Amino acid sequence: MAAVKRRRIVVLAAAGALAIVSGAWLLRASRRMPVAETRAFLAEPLEVGKASPAPPPARAAAEPGEIGRRHEEARAAFAAGNYKDAATGFAWVVAQDPGGALAGPSQWNLTRSRLRSGDATGALAALRDLLKNHAGYLGEQAPSLGEGLKLMDQGDLPGAMSAFDRMVHEQPDSEFVPLAHALIARIHWAHGEAMETVRAFARMLGSVRDTVPAYARLAHYLKRYADGDANMPDTFADLAQTGDEGFTDIYQYLAARSLLEQGRFEATQRALETLRARYPGGDFTHIVDLEHAWNLLRNGKPDEALVIFERLEQTPDPESDRGFDEFFDLRAELPMGVARCQLALGRNEEAAAAFERALAQTSHSVYVVENRVGLAAAYERLGRFDRAATELRHVIDEHPDEPSGWALRQQLARVEALAAAPAP
Repeated sequence: MAAVKRRRIVVLAAAGALAIVSGAWLLRASRRMPVAETRAFLAEPLEVGKASPAPPPARAAAEPGEIGRRHEEARAAFAAGNYKDAATGFAWVVAQDPGGALAGPSQWNLTRSRLRSGDATGALAALRDLLKNHAGYLGEQAPSLGEGLKLMDQGDLPGAMSAFDRMVHEQPDSEFVPLAHALIARIHWAHGEAMETVRAFARMLGSVRDTVPAYARLAHYLKRYADGDANMPDTFADLAQTGDEGFTDIYQYLAARSLLEQGRFEATQRALETLRARYPGGDFTHIVDLEHAWNLLRNGKPDEALVIFERLEQTPDPESDRGFDEFFDLRAELPMGVARCQLALGRNEEAAAAFERALAQTSHSVYVVENRVGLAAAYERLGRFDRAATELRHVIDEHPDEPSGWALRQQLARVEALAAAPAP
Protein backbone atom coordinates (compact mmCIF):
# COMPACT_ATOMS: atom_id res chain seq x y z
CA MET A 1 0.00 0.00 0.00
CA ALA A 2 1.40 3.37 -1.01
CA ALA A 3 0.26 4.96 2.25
CA VAL A 4 2.37 2.53 4.25
CA LYS A 5 5.44 3.15 2.09
CA ARG A 6 5.05 6.92 2.36
CA ARG A 7 4.45 6.64 6.09
CA ARG A 8 7.69 4.68 6.37
CA ILE A 9 9.54 7.59 4.78
CA VAL A 10 7.90 10.05 7.16
CA VAL A 11 8.74 7.91 10.20
CA LEU A 12 12.35 7.49 9.14
CA ALA A 13 12.85 11.12 8.23
CA ALA A 14 11.30 12.31 11.46
CA ALA A 15 13.26 9.81 13.54
CA GLY A 16 16.44 11.07 11.94
CA ALA A 17 15.44 14.69 12.37
CA LEU A 18 14.76 14.19 16.05
CA ALA A 19 18.29 12.95 16.46
CA ILE A 20 19.74 16.37 15.75
CA VAL A 21 18.50 17.71 19.06
CA SER A 22 18.75 14.49 20.94
CA GLY A 23 20.73 11.69 22.22
CA ALA A 24 18.89 9.04 24.11
CA TRP A 25 17.00 11.47 26.31
CA LEU A 26 14.94 12.95 23.48
CA LEU A 27 13.87 9.66 21.99
CA ARG A 28 12.98 8.63 25.51
CA ALA A 29 10.90 11.73 26.18
CA SER A 30 9.34 12.87 22.96
CA ARG A 31 6.61 14.80 24.75
CA ARG A 32 9.38 17.20 25.70
CA MET A 33 10.61 17.44 22.11
CA PRO A 34 11.27 20.96 20.83
CA VAL A 35 9.23 20.15 17.76
CA ALA A 36 8.85 23.70 16.51
CA GLU A 37 12.57 24.37 16.91
CA THR A 38 13.52 21.14 15.13
CA ARG A 39 11.26 21.92 12.21
CA ALA A 40 12.69 25.44 12.13
CA PHE A 41 16.21 24.09 11.84
CA LEU A 42 15.17 21.81 8.98
CA ALA A 43 12.94 24.18 7.07
CA GLU A 44 13.60 27.84 7.86
CA PRO A 45 16.45 29.93 6.40
CA LEU A 46 19.62 29.91 8.44
CA GLU A 47 21.25 33.27 9.03
CA VAL A 48 24.98 32.90 8.53
CA GLY A 49 27.46 35.67 9.29
CA LYS A 50 30.60 36.74 11.12
CA ALA A 51 29.34 39.79 13.01
CA SER A 52 29.19 39.48 16.78
CA PRO A 53 26.52 41.15 18.90
CA ALA A 54 27.39 44.37 20.67
CA PRO A 55 29.37 43.91 23.88
CA PRO A 56 27.73 44.63 27.21
CA PRO A 57 27.99 48.13 28.72
CA ALA A 58 31.43 48.91 30.11
CA ARG A 59 30.15 48.95 33.65
CA ALA A 60 28.86 45.38 33.25
CA ALA A 61 31.87 43.95 31.40
CA ALA A 62 34.12 41.52 33.22
CA GLU A 63 37.88 41.75 33.44
CA PRO A 64 39.81 39.72 30.80
CA GLY A 65 41.32 37.55 33.49
CA GLU A 66 37.88 36.74 34.85
CA ILE A 67 36.66 35.78 31.36
CA GLY A 68 39.58 33.38 30.89
CA ARG A 69 39.08 31.86 34.32
CA ARG A 70 35.35 31.29 33.80
CA HIS A 71 36.03 29.76 30.38
CA GLU A 72 38.46 27.25 31.88
CA GLU A 73 35.97 26.43 34.64
CA ALA A 74 33.30 25.76 32.01
CA ARG A 75 35.70 23.53 30.06
CA ALA A 76 36.47 21.57 33.22
CA ALA A 77 32.76 21.16 33.98
CA PHE A 78 32.15 19.90 30.43
CA ALA A 79 35.01 17.39 30.69
CA ALA A 80 33.58 16.16 34.00
CA GLY A 81 30.11 15.71 32.51
CA ASN A 82 28.57 18.58 34.49
CA TYR A 83 26.85 19.92 31.40
CA LYS A 84 24.41 22.30 33.06
CA ASP A 85 27.23 24.03 34.90
CA ALA A 86 29.27 24.07 31.71
CA ALA A 87 26.40 25.67 29.79
CA THR A 88 26.04 28.37 32.45
CA GLY A 89 29.73 29.14 32.27
CA PHE A 90 29.99 29.23 28.48
CA ALA A 91 26.88 31.42 28.24
CA TRP A 92 28.44 33.85 30.72
CA VAL A 93 31.62 34.12 28.62
CA VAL A 94 29.66 34.79 25.42
CA ALA A 95 27.51 37.43 27.13
CA GLN A 96 30.47 39.22 28.71
CA ASP A 97 32.82 39.21 25.72
CA PRO A 98 30.79 38.43 22.54
CA GLY A 99 33.53 39.66 20.20
CA GLY A 100 36.47 38.20 22.06
CA ALA A 101 38.77 35.34 21.19
CA LEU A 102 36.88 32.95 23.48
CA ALA A 103 33.38 33.83 22.22
CA GLY A 104 33.38 31.45 19.25
CA PRO A 105 34.56 28.34 21.12
CA SER A 106 32.30 29.23 24.04
CA GLN A 107 29.24 29.52 21.77
CA TRP A 108 30.04 26.15 20.17
CA ASN A 109 30.56 24.49 23.54
CA LEU A 110 27.40 26.13 24.85
CA THR A 111 25.51 24.35 22.07
CA ARG A 112 27.12 21.03 22.97
CA SER A 113 26.58 21.52 26.70
CA ARG A 114 22.89 22.27 26.28
CA LEU A 115 22.44 19.19 24.10
CA ARG A 116 24.04 16.95 26.68
CA SER A 117 22.15 18.50 29.58
CA GLY A 118 18.81 17.84 27.86
CA ASP A 119 18.04 21.46 26.98
CA ALA A 120 17.40 20.81 23.28
CA THR A 121 15.44 24.03 22.78
CA GLY A 122 18.31 26.02 24.24
CA ALA A 123 20.80 24.06 22.14
CA LEU A 124 19.02 24.96 18.92
CA ALA A 125 18.93 28.61 19.97
CA ALA A 126 22.66 28.43 20.68
CA LEU A 127 23.27 26.82 17.30
CA ARG A 128 21.41 29.62 15.54
CA ASP A 129 23.54 32.19 17.39
CA LEU A 130 26.68 30.23 16.52
CA LEU A 131 25.90 30.30 12.80
CA LYS A 132 24.73 33.91 12.90
CA ASN A 133 27.52 35.42 14.96
CA HIS A 134 30.49 33.06 14.83
CA ALA A 135 30.65 31.55 11.33
CA GLY A 136 34.15 33.03 11.16
CA TYR A 137 35.25 30.86 14.07
CA LEU A 138 33.80 27.77 12.40
CA GLY A 139 35.63 28.65 9.20
CA GLU A 140 38.90 29.00 11.07
CA GLN A 141 38.49 25.59 12.69
CA ALA A 142 37.13 23.84 9.59
CA PRO A 143 37.65 25.84 6.38
CA SER A 144 35.42 23.64 4.21
CA LEU A 145 32.65 23.86 6.80
CA GLY A 146 32.93 27.65 6.67
CA GLU A 147 32.84 27.55 2.88
CA GLY A 148 29.73 25.38 2.97
CA LEU A 149 27.97 27.76 5.32
CA LYS A 150 28.79 30.68 3.03
CA LEU A 151 27.44 28.80 -0.01
CA MET A 152 24.32 27.76 1.92
CA ASP A 153 23.74 31.39 2.86
CA GLN A 154 24.01 32.29 -0.85
CA GLY A 155 21.46 29.63 -1.80
CA ASP A 156 23.97 27.32 -3.49
CA LEU A 157 22.87 24.09 -1.82
CA PRO A 158 24.74 21.70 -4.16
CA GLY A 159 27.94 23.67 -3.57
CA ALA A 160 27.31 23.68 0.17
CA MET A 161 26.71 19.92 0.14
CA SER A 162 30.04 19.37 -1.63
CA ALA A 163 31.86 21.59 0.84
CA PHE A 164 30.36 19.81 3.87
CA ASP A 165 31.23 16.41 2.38
CA ARG A 166 34.76 17.63 1.75
CA MET A 167 35.09 18.81 5.35
CA VAL A 168 34.09 15.36 6.63
CA HIS A 169 36.81 13.73 4.53
CA GLU A 170 39.44 16.38 5.23
CA GLN A 171 38.95 16.43 9.02
CA PRO A 172 37.39 13.08 9.97
CA ASP A 173 38.41 13.45 13.63
CA SER A 174 37.06 17.00 14.03
CA GLU A 175 34.44 17.67 16.68
CA PHE A 176 32.59 19.62 13.97
CA VAL A 177 31.91 16.53 11.80
CA PRO A 178 28.47 15.94 13.40
CA LEU A 179 27.51 19.53 12.58
CA ALA A 180 28.53 18.98 8.94
CA HIS A 181 26.36 15.85 8.76
CA ALA A 182 23.43 17.72 10.33
CA LEU A 183 23.73 20.47 7.72
CA ILE A 184 23.91 17.84 4.96
CA ALA A 185 20.72 16.32 6.36
CA ARG A 186 19.10 19.74 6.25
CA ILE A 187 19.92 20.07 2.56
CA HIS A 188 18.49 16.62 1.80
CA TRP A 189 15.35 17.59 3.75
CA ALA A 190 15.03 20.77 1.67
CA HIS A 191 15.18 18.65 -1.48
CA GLY A 192 12.50 16.26 -0.20
CA GLU A 193 15.00 13.39 -0.03
CA ALA A 194 13.67 11.71 3.09
CA MET A 195 15.75 8.55 3.00
CA GLU A 196 18.97 10.50 2.38
CA THR A 197 18.00 12.74 5.29
CA VAL A 198 17.83 9.67 7.51
CA ARG A 199 21.17 8.37 6.28
CA ALA A 200 22.79 11.74 6.97
CA PHE A 201 21.39 11.78 10.51
CA ALA A 202 22.58 8.21 10.99
CA ARG A 203 26.08 9.31 9.98
CA MET A 204 25.75 12.26 12.33
CA LEU A 205 24.90 9.98 15.24
CA GLY A 206 27.75 7.66 14.33
CA SER A 207 30.23 10.54 14.26
CA VAL A 208 29.38 11.96 17.69
CA ARG A 209 32.39 11.42 19.92
CA ASP A 210 30.53 10.61 23.06
CA THR A 211 30.77 8.05 25.83
CA VAL A 212 27.21 6.87 25.09
CA PRO A 213 27.45 3.89 22.68
CA ALA A 214 23.70 4.11 22.00
CA TYR A 215 24.44 6.79 19.37
CA ALA A 216 26.37 4.37 17.18
CA ARG A 217 23.86 1.58 17.66
CA LEU A 218 20.94 3.82 16.75
CA ALA A 219 22.83 4.98 13.66
CA HIS A 220 23.48 1.37 12.64
CA TYR A 221 19.87 0.21 13.02
CA LEU A 222 18.38 3.30 11.39
CA LYS A 223 20.57 2.70 8.35
CA ARG A 224 19.56 -0.97 8.14
CA TYR A 225 15.91 0.02 8.37
CA ALA A 226 16.35 2.74 5.75
CA ASP A 227 18.03 0.24 3.46
CA GLY A 228 15.07 -2.15 3.69
CA ASP A 229 16.64 -4.97 5.72
CA ALA A 230 13.92 -7.65 5.85
CA ASN A 231 15.15 -8.91 9.24
CA MET A 232 14.49 -5.65 11.05
CA PRO A 233 11.17 -6.67 12.67
CA ASP A 234 12.92 -9.41 14.64
CA THR A 235 15.91 -7.18 15.33
CA PHE A 236 13.73 -4.37 16.63
CA ALA A 237 11.74 -6.80 18.76
CA ASP A 238 14.95 -8.08 20.35
CA LEU A 239 16.18 -4.53 20.92
CA ALA A 240 12.87 -3.65 22.58
CA GLN A 241 13.83 -6.23 25.22
CA THR A 242 17.59 -5.82 25.42
CA GLY A 243 18.39 -2.40 23.89
CA ASP A 244 19.83 0.66 25.52
CA GLU A 245 17.85 2.25 28.32
CA GLY A 246 15.66 4.98 26.92
CA PHE A 247 15.44 3.45 23.44
CA THR A 248 13.29 0.40 24.07
CA ASP A 249 9.97 2.15 23.40
CA ILE A 250 11.03 3.41 19.99
CA TYR A 251 12.44 -0.02 19.14
CA GLN A 252 9.11 -1.61 20.07
CA TYR A 253 7.30 0.92 17.92
CA LEU A 254 9.62 0.31 14.99
CA ALA A 255 9.13 -3.44 15.41
CA ALA A 256 5.41 -2.93 14.89
CA ARG A 257 5.96 -0.52 11.98
CA SER A 258 8.29 -2.87 10.13
CA LEU A 259 5.89 -5.78 10.60
CA LEU A 260 3.08 -3.63 9.21
CA GLU A 261 5.20 -2.77 6.17
CA GLN A 262 5.78 -6.47 5.55
CA GLY A 263 2.06 -7.22 5.68
CA ARG A 264 2.28 -9.50 8.72
CA PHE A 265 -1.18 -8.79 10.08
CA GLU A 266 -1.34 -10.83 13.30
CA ALA A 267 2.27 -10.15 14.25
CA THR A 268 1.66 -6.43 13.79
CA GLN A 269 -1.36 -6.58 16.08
CA ARG A 270 0.64 -8.36 18.76
CA ALA A 271 3.54 -5.90 18.51
CA LEU A 272 1.21 -2.92 18.76
CA GLU A 273 -0.58 -4.29 21.79
CA THR A 274 2.78 -5.07 23.39
CA LEU A 275 3.72 -1.42 22.88
CA ARG A 276 0.47 -0.27 24.48
CA ALA A 277 0.79 -2.64 27.42
CA ARG A 278 4.48 -2.11 28.08
CA TYR A 279 4.36 1.70 27.83
CA PRO A 280 0.80 2.68 28.81
CA GLY A 281 1.77 6.33 29.19
CA GLY A 282 4.56 6.26 26.66
CA ASP A 283 5.37 8.52 23.78
CA PHE A 284 4.22 6.22 20.98
CA THR A 285 1.26 4.42 22.52
CA HIS A 286 -1.24 7.13 21.61
CA ILE A 287 -0.83 6.19 17.93
CA VAL A 288 -1.38 2.45 18.40
CA ASP A 289 -4.97 2.78 17.18
CA LEU A 290 -3.81 4.59 14.04
CA GLU A 291 -1.38 1.79 13.26
CA HIS A 292 -4.12 -0.75 13.94
CA ALA A 293 -6.32 1.03 11.40
CA TRP A 294 -3.64 0.86 8.69
CA ASN A 295 -3.04 -2.78 9.53
CA LEU A 296 -6.75 -3.59 9.12
CA LEU A 297 -7.02 -1.69 5.84
CA ARG A 298 -3.89 -3.30 4.45
CA ASN A 299 -5.32 -6.72 5.24
CA GLY A 300 -8.72 -6.36 3.62
CA LYS A 301 -10.80 -5.07 6.54
CA PRO A 302 -11.68 -1.52 5.46
CA ASP A 303 -14.97 -1.49 7.38
CA GLU A 304 -13.19 -2.06 10.69
CA ALA A 305 -10.42 0.38 9.79
CA LEU A 306 -12.95 3.06 8.85
CA VAL A 307 -14.45 3.05 12.33
CA ILE A 308 -11.03 3.79 13.84
CA PHE A 309 -10.04 6.45 11.31
CA GLU A 310 -13.33 8.31 11.76
CA ARG A 311 -13.10 8.16 15.55
CA LEU A 312 -9.53 9.46 15.54
CA GLU A 313 -10.36 12.23 13.07
CA GLN A 314 -13.20 13.43 15.30
CA THR A 315 -11.08 13.33 18.47
CA PRO A 316 -8.73 16.30 19.10
CA ASP A 317 -5.14 15.52 20.00
CA PRO A 318 -4.34 15.69 23.69
CA GLU A 319 -2.30 18.82 24.33
CA SER A 320 0.64 16.71 25.46
CA ASP A 321 0.79 14.92 22.10
CA ARG A 322 0.04 17.80 19.74
CA GLY A 323 3.60 18.77 18.96
CA PHE A 324 4.63 15.14 18.45
CA ASP A 325 1.74 14.52 16.06
CA GLU A 326 2.42 17.70 14.11
CA PHE A 327 6.02 16.72 13.60
CA PHE A 328 5.14 13.22 12.40
CA ASP A 329 2.27 14.65 10.30
CA LEU A 330 -0.11 12.16 11.91
CA ARG A 331 -3.29 14.21 11.59
CA ALA A 332 -2.79 14.31 7.82
CA GLU A 333 -3.22 10.55 7.70
CA LEU A 334 -6.73 10.53 9.15
CA PRO A 335 -8.84 11.98 6.30
CA MET A 336 -6.69 10.03 3.87
CA GLY A 337 -7.37 6.85 5.81
CA VAL A 338 -11.11 7.56 5.79
CA ALA A 339 -10.98 8.17 2.04
CA ARG A 340 -9.05 5.00 1.30
CA CYS A 341 -11.47 2.93 3.37
CA GLN A 342 -14.45 4.42 1.56
CA LEU A 343 -12.78 3.72 -1.78
CA ALA A 344 -12.09 0.12 -0.77
CA LEU A 345 -15.74 -0.26 0.25
CA GLY A 346 -16.94 1.05 -3.13
CA ARG A 347 -18.46 4.19 -1.64
CA ASN A 348 -17.07 6.44 -4.33
CA GLU A 349 -18.99 9.64 -3.54
CA GLU A 350 -17.91 9.44 0.10
CA ALA A 351 -14.35 8.61 -0.95
CA ALA A 352 -14.16 11.62 -3.28
CA ALA A 353 -15.45 13.92 -0.54
CA ALA A 354 -12.91 12.56 1.95
CA PHE A 355 -9.99 12.95 -0.47
CA GLU A 356 -11.09 16.52 -1.19
CA ARG A 357 -11.22 17.22 2.53
CA ALA A 358 -7.76 15.72 2.97
CA LEU A 359 -6.34 17.95 0.24
CA ALA A 360 -8.07 21.03 1.63
CA GLN A 361 -6.74 20.41 5.14
CA THR A 362 -3.20 19.32 4.28
CA SER A 363 -2.28 20.85 0.93
CA HIS A 364 1.44 20.66 1.76
CA SER A 365 1.45 17.19 3.30
CA VAL A 366 3.72 14.39 2.15
CA TYR A 367 0.46 12.62 1.22
CA VAL A 368 -0.65 15.13 -1.42
CA VAL A 369 0.29 12.85 -4.32
CA GLU A 370 -1.54 9.89 -2.86
CA ASN A 371 -4.61 11.97 -2.08
CA ARG A 372 -4.79 13.39 -5.61
CA VAL A 373 -4.32 9.95 -7.18
CA GLY A 374 -7.00 8.54 -4.88
CA LEU A 375 -9.35 11.39 -5.77
CA ALA A 376 -8.73 10.67 -9.46
CA ALA A 377 -9.63 7.02 -8.88
CA ALA A 378 -12.86 7.99 -7.12
CA TYR A 379 -13.81 10.39 -9.95
CA GLU A 380 -13.08 7.73 -12.54
CA ARG A 381 -15.35 5.23 -10.80
CA LEU A 382 -18.06 7.89 -10.72
CA GLY A 383 -17.67 8.46 -14.45
CA ARG A 384 -16.27 11.98 -13.99
CA PHE A 385 -13.40 11.40 -16.37
CA ASP A 386 -12.55 15.06 -16.96
CA ARG A 387 -12.17 15.65 -13.21
CA ALA A 388 -10.07 12.49 -12.87
CA ALA A 389 -7.78 13.64 -15.68
CA THR A 390 -7.39 17.07 -14.07
CA GLU A 391 -6.21 15.54 -10.81
CA LEU A 392 -3.71 13.29 -12.58
CA ARG A 393 -2.32 16.22 -14.56
CA HIS A 394 -1.85 18.13 -11.29
CA VAL A 395 0.27 15.31 -9.90
CA ILE A 396 2.33 14.86 -13.08
CA ASP A 397 2.96 18.60 -13.53
CA GLU A 398 3.63 19.45 -9.89
CA HIS A 399 5.64 16.34 -8.99
CA PRO A 400 7.83 15.53 -12.01
CA ASP A 401 10.16 13.39 -9.89
CA GLU A 402 7.38 11.16 -8.56
CA PRO A 403 8.72 7.56 -8.85
CA SER A 404 5.38 6.28 -10.15
CA GLY A 405 5.23 8.97 -12.83
CA TRP A 406 5.27 6.51 -15.73
CA ALA A 407 2.26 4.67 -14.30
CA LEU A 408 0.43 7.95 -13.72
CA ARG A 409 0.97 8.97 -17.33
CA GLN A 410 -0.45 5.65 -18.49
CA GLN A 411 -3.43 6.13 -16.19
CA LEU A 412 -3.94 9.66 -17.51
CA ALA A 413 -3.91 8.45 -21.12
CA ARG A 414 -6.54 5.84 -20.30
CA VAL A 415 -8.77 8.34 -18.47
CA GLU A 416 -8.43 10.89 -21.28
CA ALA A 417 -9.49 8.22 -23.76
CA LEU A 418 -12.55 7.49 -21.63
CA ALA A 419 -13.35 11.21 -21.45
CA ALA A 420 -13.10 11.54 -25.25
CA ALA A 421 -15.19 8.47 -26.00
CA PRO A 422 -18.74 9.16 -27.22
CA ALA A 423 -21.48 8.59 -24.68
CA PRO A 424 -23.18 5.20 -25.11
